[in-house]
Amino acid sequence: MRREISLPPLGEGRGGGRPDGRYPNGRGPNGAAPRGLGEGHLARPGWSQRDRPSPQPSLNGGRKAPRLLVLTADYPPDPWSGIGVAVERQARSLAELGAEVHVLVAAGPERPAPRASSTGRLSVSPLSSRRFPVDPRAFDVVHVHSLALADLALELRRRTALPLVYTAHSLVAEELRWGGAEASVARSWATVQERLLAASDRVVFLSAAERAAAVRLLPGLAERSVVVPNGLPPSDPVSSTVTCPAPAGGPVVFAGRFARSKGIELLGDVVAAVLAREPARFVLAGGHGDATGERVVRDLLRRHPAACAAPGWLSRDRMEALLAGAALVLVPSLYEPFGLVALEAMRAGAPVLAADVGGLRDVVTRGSGGRLVGSRDPERWATEIHEILASAETRALLRERGPRHVREHFDSSRIAGRLLGEVYPAITHGGELTRCA
Repeated sequence: MRREISLPPLGEGRGGGRPDGRYPNGRGPNGAAPRGLGEGHLARPGWSQRDRPSPQPSLNGGRKAPRLLVLTADYPPDPWSGIGVAVERQARSLAELGAEVHVLVAAGPERPAPRASSTGRLSVSPLSSRRFPVDPRAFDVVHVHSLALADLALELRRRTALPLVYTAHSLVAEELRWGGAEASVARSWATVQERLLAASDRVVFLSAAERAAAVRLLPGLAERSVVVPNGLPPSDPVSSTVTCPAPAGGPVVFAGRFARSKGIELLGDVVAAVLAREPARFVLAGGHGDATGERVVRDLLRRHPAACAAPGWLSRDRMEALLAGAALVLVPSLYEPFGLVALEAMRAGAPVLAADVGGLRDVVTRGSGGRLVGSRDPERWATEIHEILASAETRALLRERGPRHVREHFDSSRIAGRLLGEVYPAITHGGELTRCA
């Protein structure tokens, strides 16, 4: 006999504070929105002793390894943004450390969810609109990464009393200050995020700046939140195949969404300022931004066809090759909750020039492979770019520092270890994973 729980629609209608609009291109916050689950069902199979999972393995130190149910609307092999890549790397690292990880992925409007797969302790399943793919009671913690799955996460917590962890990959109110959605849509998504922030047992922020901004909004988060950055493995499998051209001859690279919040307007002015001084090559890898960003990129390609290229979104191996061969990587964001592109560039040995904002202050620090620019003046940026491109000694120093900085401060295994050692035990009683009251 199978019992089922009806779920409310996700990302549709205003009932319960859910938004009735979406971001540009029909997407939700961070560029990802699942297909509506409609009147789907959260299947709850009948439970018997013989159906119970096998005994939990132990982590180093004797603690039981948690069984983690991870919810995301962005995940490889076709990630919409850096969030999907970060979630996959984190899930893989947690599994390698002994946790049982099951990732549930919602499909997007133009992007199907990945097929079900299982490798070692890591399993991935598509979210179904008709039947929940797993028995949630077999898990110890629900960890949600996508705001578009907030209703599902809250329903799981209410029905199963499982502890809920939310990684806030951005703050909607901060992100939307810079445009990209109409005010009514922004307010609706901000309301959804506030509900999720208020209800989660632990909230993970990617940088100190994000946590501080959230605590100003909801002071109660001070005791329920922690900063755990994204991590990177020492190198992805494709890294060994990357061949780097001479650094002095590489392009100046921007990689990311063509969105106003990513500083795309400043980038357009900076490119013009640099080319007015000296020849240079620019590669703008990315896309699916907002109207402002797409207009800026079109104008750059029209005005400087010989100096600018926009190859679109690149596969992981092509992006690795581009970053490794870049003379310089620019991150001119207006708002940046973390700065994964800067981290990936430094791991590849590319010098980084980034805006002095938000999470970039935690990533591009003294002794790293990059510099911060505390100005929105394109001429100041052009001067900084010239100084780096003109100095082989500076480029070599930054190239040497970057990979070491990533290894020492952002190793994905150590980051996953913090989740297992600090975040998940903090929402349990006596160090054992138990259900919340």
